[in-house]
Amino acid sequence: MRIFLILTASLLATSAFAQTPKSDKKGLVFLNATPTPSPSPAPPSEPDVILQRFFEALKADKLEAAYEGLAKNTLIASKAENLEQLKKRTREALDNFGPVKGYELVESLEIGQSLSRQTCLSLNEDLPLRWRFYFYHTEGKWKIVDLRVDDGIVELFDELARNRRR
Repeated sequence: MRIFLILTASLLATSAFAQTPKSDKKGLVFLNATPTPSPSPAPPSEPDVILQRFFEALKADKLEAAYEGLAKNTLIASKAENLEQLKKRTREALDNFGPVKGYELVESLEIGQSLSRQTCLSLNEDLPLRWRFYFYHTEGKWKIVDLRVDDGIVELFDELARNRRR
């Protein structure tokens, strides 16, 4: 029996998008100056960092923490029933395919500067799962706007082969 699972969620992440400018300029150091405390840096919200944290939590069998980190400060977090449904369906998928041992980013597709789709494989004990995360960049922040997971491995090969022929 082929299990097909699609999770769709409107996840609006509001993590800060931090970027450090590089400079070759040398600065002056004043030894008697009172240092000002530096504010704690905002956590990075680049899609790859968001995905790494999500899959590391799944790998550690911390499903609750994985989704709490993904949905933190988002509208989905305020809709507890949707978040609980995502967790339940993900737990069912992990029970069917085995625990997550790691993950791989297999495709990154950008549309302009504001939309990105990251396709990952979770390397489960028995079979991999295909995860698609859709990000929207607005007001200097990357926000997760959709998440889908399924066992469409054959379709993934077909899609990638079609894209290479173009």
